[in-house]
Amino acid sequence: MGLKSWLQLFRAQTAPASILLVLVPYLVDNPLFSWKVLVLAIFILLVHWFSFGENSLMDMALGYDVSDPNKQHHPLLSGRMGLHLAHNMIHWGLIVLTAVGVLLTYWISPNPLPAMTSLVMWVALGHGYNEGLSKESLFGFISISLSFTSMAAWAWFLGHCELTPLGQLYLVYVFLVILFQISWSGHLKEMGQSERSNILIKMGARVSPWREGEIFQPGWAGIYGVAVKIADICLLYWVLLSAFTIDRLAWFVSIMVLMIFFLSLLTLPRPYIRSSELKNMSGMEIISIYAPIPLMIPWSYAIVLMIAGILYFVGINRWLWGVSYPRV
Repeated sequence: MGLKSWLQLFRAQTAPASILLVLVPYLVDNPLFSWKVLVLAIFILLVHWFSFGENSLMDMALGYDVSDPNKQHHPLLSGRMGLHLAHNMIHWGLIVLTAVGVLLTYWISPNPLPAMTSLVMWVALGHGYNEGLSKESLFGFISISLSFTSMAAWAWFLGHCELTPLGQLYLVYVFLVILFQISWSGHLKEMGQSERSNILIKMGARVSPWREGEIFQPGWAGIYGVAVKIADICLLYWVLLSAFTIDRLAWFVSIMVLMIFFLSLLTLPRPYIRSSELKNMSGMEIISIYAPIPLMIPWSYAIVLMIAGILYFVGINRWLWGVSYPRV
């Protein structure tokens, strides 16, 4: 057991999602190259590792992942790590990180009350999702969507006194991005487990035997997935209008085309090949998280953040899983 096993447990490859969701709202009208940004990036990196590690840990400890053939290579299931050590490391770590979050809020925020409120809701909603709602509640995806939205709100109030119309648009956008990621993509990759919390199955989605493999049939769930992502695109358009330029319009059009392309790959009937689904989900997630960045902050900031995120994502995936996308 070493660092690689811990980072696999932490699902460390997805950390750029959390870091960007925090830094982008903070950087609206704030400088990129500052000690505060560096401290925030390191803090969110650790929070992401430990909170995603808690999700992996609790899914194993409560028995949900024990029979999942797609999770047998994970450290807890393969026997490379014990539950006793993982519980102590992750839960004590989250306690310490929550205390650090409180200190950061008082140190950085010009308006600590809404920032602290957002921090509390971020932590409470995240724990609720990790500790059972993700598997036991049909609407567990709402708790994690609100948790990430609260995280983004915390970041906004670290750099601003008030929630402006641009901030409001961004928070709703984050909610819808995570909503699609969890309630569509997250449940799509677990179709074979028929979990009680899988809302796609409740809406008629099915994976059925077909020739020598399986086929995905979206049912009424397809309409839901398309509606959520179209709402995302509409919000992006309103963000574009808040500071319209030709280069931002070109970015928006490019992103819209890519979103619709991946949306078709993820929502239309097709042969169900889990590895291909994971690649397409990763593509949609990256595009959705990157989409608002150049629309909200200067291009010089956006390029630095986006390149760093891609390099981290691909590099960590290659090291941890041997492929450029997560093996989860």
